[in-house]
Amino acid sequence: MKLDFNSNFIFTVCQVGAEPVLKEEVARNYPQLKFAYSRPGFVTFKNLSPEVDLRFQSVFARAHGYSLGPSQIDRILDIALQLKVQCQGDQPLRLHVWEREFFPPGEEPLGFVPGVLAAEWEKEIWKSGSSFFAEGRDAKPGDWVLDLIVLEKQEGWVGFHRHSGAHSPWPGGRIPVVLPEEAPSRAYLKLEEALISLKVPVEAADIAVEVGSAPGGASYALLKRGLRVVGVDPAEMDPVVLNHPQFSHIQKSVHGLTRKELPPQIQWLLLDMNVQPQISLAAIERMLHPAIDSLLGVILTVKLNEWRLASQIPEFVERVRTMGTIGSLNPIKMTRVKAVQLPSHRQEILIFGLTRKGAVRNK
Repeated sequence: MKLDFNSNFIFTVCQVGAEPVLKEEVARNYPQLKFAYSRPGFVTFKNLSPEVDLRFQSVFARAHGYSLGPSQIDRILDIALQLKVQCQGDQPLRLHVWEREFFPPGEEPLGFVPGVLAAEWEKEIWKSGSSFFAEGRDAKPGDWVLDLIVLEKQEGWVGFHRHSGAHSPWPGGRIPVVLPEEAPSRAYLKLEEALISLKVPVEAADIAVEVGSAPGGASYALLKRGLRVVGVDPAEMDPVVLNHPQFSHIQKSVHGLTRKELPPQIQWLLLDMNVQPQISLAAIERMLHPAIDSLLGVILTVKLNEWRLASQIPEFVERVRTMGTIGSLNPIKMTRVKAVQLPSHRQEILIFGLTRKGAVRNK
């Protein structure tokens, strides 16, 4: 069967439970895309204006591409051959195989092992057609990528994309991070995913202040990278963090924090508080000006305690972008502000921003 690679359909993958807000986000930002089909963690759209350059970006879609529809494993190589002829010439394709999410992050049943089904499909494909595909999974700009999403044990969905900065280099946007046994919490995963995927230019000996640090997962990730960390939280810290020589604990609420309790130089401000977004953003704003001369960036976990708050994400991003500028004679000038939902996030997002100093280091 001959395929039409001028596809008018787009596939996306997201967190289980985030499908409605992904649809709302797409409807708001891309009115030419109309919802077509979905499964938990997987949503497709029809592009009513395919002649317009889409430049698709989304907070909630971790991976996306052109959709070719459902496919069984025995048809994948035929699709790969047609795509190679139409798009590639003699250059091999890169193969991305992954499973849709079956459960929300952190709610997997005991004994569930993610990736088993995808590994089985990928093994069969490589066994039959290794000459079609480039070695390695990390896609590079300009690569053509055949995307295979495993929806169920015997059910797959195939698509493709031309790799660019708008796409994750890892299959399905799954950033390869493992939670160490000694890590105090899953916050370790969230921060490591952010540092890797956003290429945050942290360096050993930088000073980071984390608001809402207990029990210490994110602080532990920073300590392992050689940073000095000040944790601000009235709750107890895990001993693996508390006893680290480069960690200091201010055991109080951020609202009672005074400038003299903070280090004179702060390169990174982090926040992860289980409160409404407006409260958490206000908490970080009051800490900006003491760090005005040294700050490189902010890494803010914003809780969406109600999914309806997702519609306000553009406002949250703009608030971060203008932090430290209103009424200031010496504005901080936050730049490169971006909101994403990472694989280990629950009902929350990350807002990341660099100051101009941070952007210079990031080059």
